Amino acid sequence: MTPGEQVFGKYLLLHRLHRKTKDGKDMYNIKLGDSTGSIDGVVWENCQIAGDFQEGAVLGLLADIGSFNGRIQVTVKRIKVLDEDPAIYLPGPAISQTNLRQRLNHYLESILDINLGNLLNRIFTPEHMELFCRAPAAKSIHHNYSGGLLEHTIEVVDLCMRALEVLPGMNRDLVVTGAILHDIGKIAELEVKVIPQYTVEGRLVGHIVLGTEMVTIAVGQLREAGINFPPELEWMLKHMILSHHGNLEFGSPVVPMFPEALLLHAMDNLDAKMYIFTSKRDEPGGEGDLFTNYDTFFGQHFFKFRYEGESEPEE
Repeated sequence: MTPGEQVFGKYLLLHRLHRKTKDGKDMYNIKLGDSTGSIDGVVWENCQIAGDFQEGAVLGLLADIGSFNGRIQVTVKRIKVLDEDPAIYLPGPAISQTNLRQRLNHYLESILDINLGNLLNRIFTPEHMELFCRAPAAKSIHHNYSGGLLEHTIEVVDLCMRALEVLPGMNRDLVVTGAILHDIGKIAELEVKVIPQYTVEGRLVGHIVLGTEMVTIAVGQLREAGINFPPELEWMLKHMILSHHGNLEFGSPVVPMFPEALLLHAMDNLDAKMYIFTSKRDEPGGEGDLFTNYDTFFGQHFFKFRYEGESEPEE
């Protein structure tokens, strides 16, 4: 999309924020998207709107392409809410749901420690498994689509497993269990109707606390059933969930205090940021061919060039 052009097409309304201008007029800041990406937009009071203009609706629209604060955005002229299935406009995991579920089951079955195995069996009830496999990993930023939590979790476990090959001395089953459970609270924090939304509990409490509470409840149920669970192991698992954001300013109430917790934080951070860098690199538009527009959320540009490599010519 180039400033000065017009666009006419069908898009999913991902976000809608109602505002008042200084002179009291109504307007909306919006985000439109399809399976290839998203773009910001603005809807002024004089825009013609036909239908129930709500998040998750498929819109047929006419808009002008412009630029605001160095970013491409659309100014919408006409909107018609369409009776269409929004599923085709949504992104999804790069790997099939079937493949991801098989890999999750493989990791669950690989746990040899009886205490950790009992805990995972208690947490991953059939209901929780379905919620886990359908949940997004975030409302925005990374893996923000149905199945995103499963995809992100498998990637974090994969990264941890690779790191264990070169970083000896850690408890493999503790690392894998912590990686599987680090974002388990997101099954209560987020829900997907059409697009990811915070639940009331999720907004008020947050997935880090919700996940820790799930471990507390599961351990309590094991003990009530007469199944021993070491208190030190309970503390360590809770600590891995509580510290996986790494810093207090990023939402973790404690920082990692033992190697398995530090490894989990590093691999979780790596996976989320690599998703962001890859997605930003592949976004259309930007400042020339080599850089994206300045991203105010991350406070930087992203370099878009991809070096594919060269090989010696065949003789």
